[in-house]
Amino acid sequence: MTRKITALFLIILLFAAYNIYAMGSTPARKYIPVRIRIISGAKDVNVSVKSPYRISDLTSGEVLNSGKASQNLFVSPESISDEGIKISTDRPSYIYVNGRQFRGIIDIIKDQNNKVSVVNHVDLEEYLYGVLYHEVNHNWPMEALKAQAIAARTYALYQKLISGDRFYDLTADIYSQVYGGRTSEKRRVTRAVDLTRGTVLTYRGKVFPSYFHATCGGSTTDSSTLWNVDIPVLRGRPCNFCDISPHYNWHKELTVDHLESAFKKAGYEIPILSIEILERDSSGRILSLLVKGKGKDIRLTGNKFRLIVGPNVIRSSNFEVDMRGKYVTFRGKGWGHGVGMCQWGAFNMSTQGWKAEDILQYYYPGSEIIRVE
Repeated sequence: MTRKITALFLIILLFAAYNIYAMGSTPARKYIPVRIRIISGAKDVNVSVKSPYRISDLTSGEVLNSGKASQNLFVSPESISDEGIKISTDRPSYIYVNGRQFRGIIDIIKDQNNKVSVVNHVDLEEYLYGVLYHEVNHNWPMEALKAQAIAARTYALYQKLISGDRFYDLTADIYSQVYGGRTSEKRRVTRAVDLTRGTVLTYRGKVFPSYFHATCGGSTTDSSTLWNVDIPVLRGRPCNFCDISPHYNWHKELTVDHLESAFKKAGYEIPILSIEILERDSSGRILSLLVKGKGKDIRLTGNKFRLIVGPNVIRSSNFEVDMRGKYVTFRGKGWGHGVGMCQWGAFNMSTQGWKAEDILQYYYPGSEIIRVE
């Protein structure tokens, strides 16, 4: 059940424990900036602005250039004299990076390998506008979208609080939350974000990493089985809701050469003879397996194996493996790491009348939902 408390109490509750001061606010609501690394290790980027803009030195703040509009500004490491540049607009507008629209401010940073990274500074709520479309279907029932908005907001805030000395809080890919900027905004997901504005999940007074995944395949799993971090609110739960998911069952046939190539890219040189599953957790996910080779064996967790071969190839760590000759067949359940909210489960629950708060309580048992007023 949503508990409404004052903004001051929420700031104390969420931020003081992490020794982070609250950022600026607006009369309407609290403004929480987040930094998303949208590009990494690029040779150059193409930037354009269709409104008055400023380009400033990232270190000194000195204005290097300004104008009414800029078309196709190619930025490479050679064109950056110091650490990087900051591109901002004089009024609320959008900045185009490699053809995609982004709200807020853009930093282009030169790295030690003479490549560039791009970081988007944006309000947390506006960041979520560009996340939800990539995480769930924007035509899903509103209660499922609202549950996703609250989970995504909580995850983003947690990552902001622990980012430390990094120059970004989140990445724009599957290893944080997929983010596409203004280009990815859709009316219904924007509505879901607005309806849940400022709402986060907490456990014992603190935000936590509210992980989620596409399909659990019948049961979620404990966070400790994947990351050796025991968070009581992230314990495995049976899920009888995601069996309608197109990802509930999957199979993939690969060649031994394909697997050996993937292992080589990950730093393992091994001619693979067989793959033996050693241990599973209560949800059926593989805790450890043995890759047997000529002269040496490699013992891995199921999740590590999945990441080596590819998380979109081996969709979950709940699988069986059958190796015959030069072919290896995988048959499994679910898509994703299996911790936290099952998105297809949330979808089915919402079609049965479950409210967003009830969905979140099911997948994050013991959590509280707190709203800023």
